[in-house]
Amino acid sequence: MLEPLRKRQAHYQELEFQRVHALFADWSRDRNAPLKVLDYGCGRGKYLKLFGALGLEAHGVDINPAYVNEGQAAGFAVLHDAEMDSRAGSYDVVFLSHLIEHLHPDELVMLFPRLCAMLAAGGRIVILTPVAGERFYHDFSHIRPYYPQSIRHAFGQHDAPLSFAAQRLIELKDIYFFRDPYRTRTWRSFYAGPRWQRRFVDLLNRSFDLLWYASGGRIGTLASWMGVYEAIGASEGASTSD
Repeated sequence: MLEPLRKRQAHYQELEFQRVHALFADWSRDRNAPLKVLDYGCGRGKYLKLFGALGLEAHGVDINPAYVNEGQAAGFAVLHDAEMDSRAGSYDVVFLSHLIEHLHPDELVMLFPRLCAMLAAGGRIVILTPVAGERFYHDFSHIRPYYPQSIRHAFGQHDAPLSFAAQRLIELKDIYFFRDPYRTRTWRSFYAGPRWQRRFVDLLNRSFDLLWYASGGRIGTLASWMGVYEAIGASEGASTSD
């Protein structure tokens, strides 16, 4: 159940966090040893804190030296990307939160075999990523959105009609979709205009927040998805043409 409306605006990432919490808590239950998780692209450690609170054995990886240093100073086990390959076969789960949309397809094709090599037998990859929408290109570093079909075509089947080698590395096991509250971002009065108009728009958007909370996040605009994949082995793909 979502928490009551607070002073800050509602945001779809609240739903993501709650789902990740529930998912990893369920996976770690009734295990003889802590679940080993690699948070690839860990940033400032939002999910490392959660994994630690759940009693998981979590490591973070990032390419930003400042984030690596910050994470280590906070007591997290954070590595630079260049150190990752020494941990092949070490993890039960590789977790990617809001990372793949920052990468070009060619970069993903190189990355996914490396991530699969990090997994122990029966390991999983969890992908959390936004869809194209009002928020997507607010972030200048977003390259393009990816969808479940995108991942399946490139990494879940060997006969996809792609211009580069498809790889049969992962199989989708579960999927979740998350919605953002409605917003009037295409209205002029959202940004400028008389004060009374902007006040009205603000109240309207707060009512959208209330509707989103009251519906448990079910009423709003699609914002992101999370796929749970199981590693199925090395590349079986071959180059195909359109």
